[in-house]
Amino acid sequence: MTVQPALHRQHCSVAAPTQLWLDADGRLAGGASSDSAANRDAAGGGTAAVTGAGDWFTGLLHGDTRMLCRAEVTVNGFAPEPATVEAAPGGVLRVRGLVRGIEGPTEDPAVELLQTWTVTPGAVRVSLRLSTSLDALDAEVEVRLAADFTDMAAIRLGRYREPLQPSAADDSSLRWSEGGKTLTVSAPGRVARGERLTWRGTAGRGKPMEAEWQAVLADTEDAVVAAPLPASRRVRAEPEGALGLLLDNSLDELDGLRLASRKAPDAPFLAAGAPWYFTLFGRDSLWAARLLLPFDAALAAGTLRALAAHQGTKTDPAAAEEPGKILHELRAKELVLESQALRLPPVYFGAVDSTPLWLCLLGELGRAGTDDAAVRSLLPNASRAAQWLLAAGAAAGNTVNGGFLSYQDTSGHGLSNQGWKDSRDAMQFRDGRQADGPIALSEVQGYAYQAAVGTAELFDSYGEPGAQELRDFAEGLKRNFRERFWVQDDGGRFPAMALDGHGEPLDIPGSNMGHLLGTGILDAAEARLVADRLLSPELFSGYGLHTLSRRAAGFWPFSYHCGSVWSHDTAIAIRGLLSEGFTAEARVLAEGLLTAAGSFGHRLPELFAGVTAAESGRAVPYPASCHPQAWSSASAVVLAQALGVVF
Repeated sequence: MTVQPALHRQHCSVAAPTQLWLDADGRLAGGASSDSAANRDAAGGGTAAVTGAGDWFTGLLHGDTRMLCRAEVTVNGFAPEPATVEAAPGGVLRVRGLVRGIEGPTEDPAVELLQTWTVTPGAVRVSLRLSTSLDALDAEVEVRLAADFTDMAAIRLGRYREPLQPSAADDSSLRWSEGGKTLTVSAPGRVARGERLTWRGTAGRGKPMEAEWQAVLADTEDAVVAAPLPASRRVRAEPEGALGLLLDNSLDELDGLRLASRKAPDAPFLAAGAPWYFTLFGRDSLWAARLLLPFDAALAAGTLRALAAHQGTKTDPAAAEEPGKILHELRAKELVLESQALRLPPVYFGAVDSTPLWLCLLGELGRAGTDDAAVRSLLPNASRAAQWLLAAGAAAGNTVNGGFLSYQDTSGHGLSNQGWKDSRDAMQFRDGRQADGPIALSEVQGYAYQAAVGTAELFDSYGEPGAQELRDFAEGLKRNFRERFWVQDDGGRFPAMALDGHGEPLDIPGSNMGHLLGTGILDAAEARLVADRLLSPELFSGYGLHTLSRRAAGFWPFSYHCGSVWSHDTAIAIRGLLSEGFTAEARVLAEGLLTAAGSFGHRLPELFAGVTAAESGRAVPYPASCHPQAWSSASAVVLAQALGVVF
């Protein structure tokens, strides 16, 4: 089995649709084993397969392609020894190294090289400053470059192409191209044979030698483009300390994730996350916009419009498309992951929750009253989405899980699980048995209830028909949910994560129940039971919520969905607790998540290991966790609200 490249020690700077990934020491040097002869394609070209835990990758990426795979710097033939890598706002990474191969008059290192990478959409500027304690140093600074144009899906499987030859070169620039993709590296008068940039000069004490090069990246075939940054945003009560650092870092990350689709270039949204999900995702982009709604209503409107532009119009099982349905993910081309038996078309609709979440966000934007024009313009899309909601519930009425929204992949090459916990082993019973489909997720019924009630209110407000049918649907859903989803163990009653294809509830608690809070599908007593169970030791690690109870046979703290802690998952529970009036409980979870963020440089990764605070004084990384991740960074806003910050 292929193990995804580790990401937790790497340094990343994003300015969508461009990403820079450096290794732990600040180097851009390809994949962990991509230069090993043992891993090269026997034919001398194509893809080199790299497998095994601990593998990593670096590169300069644009859209779904790694373009620049190597930019290795030397000074007089010596590679700098890494000292620090520092991130700064505006897409900046500063890499500081000491050139120990050049001796000085004492045992102290005499030469320092500072590389400053500045990432903007479609362009990266790299400045180099060579400083020395010597009176004079004749220096040659060289950067060796390589470009491989490896597809993101291949990198995710640990496979790297051989470097490509430049399609054009002169003494000022190098250019690589393939299809609609181009990479141009410019350094006037500094390009040498062998894809090298070379500067010669003299540095001295107090007189550094400086140089600069630039990379410009483009992809005319990509499905997404850069979106303009929002106007300056201010927090009304500026927090200090760890919370202030987390908010500052998170808002900077979110700015770097802003994109628009070519189909709706005036509708900004947040890319789901780096590096694998750097595009429009229904669920992820919607949840990020919902978490940020008190802070950025314009982003909510843009996200709704972007997804409406791709709303389903026909029935296509291969794409899981249905009329009125909201997509799961948008790509420029088919996504193929052989290790997971996945082959997803460029516009893929395999998510049971994107459509109700879209309606939930539209209802919340309508109640906020900040963009009446956007809400009004989206009413036709809302009507089609509402019809999908009603039809999905009615279709399930012919199965054992009648009246509930459920899913099952019928294509044979789509996602087997189509909620936010979408890995193959995510839905399981206490004894570790995997649930068979069609599966009805608990949180999706909560989303559907809130969507139906909120959309009915919206239709009434704007004089649109269909409100009563939605209310009838919601009432039946709430009644059936109470009858079918609630189960009991020795810890008391709790809502099951899901019903399997036989109508059997999964008999072990999971974090999914936190998503039910605030949807309206629970009464006050039921909400109290959920709040108590969330804060119990079987689900609360001290840093956040375990995705699966510690008492489950399948629990493992390093499992993607069966024991880990997801930042956004805990934040959604915090949001729900606040809406239900459980402010003390919300604060406990928020303080735990804030402590965890301190373990990751005051940032929130996609997820981290479910090792408890009692077991470790620091939150433990999940090595393949993406960062930045839109809904994780957006979680900082909800966390801050629970700790008293007003937006």
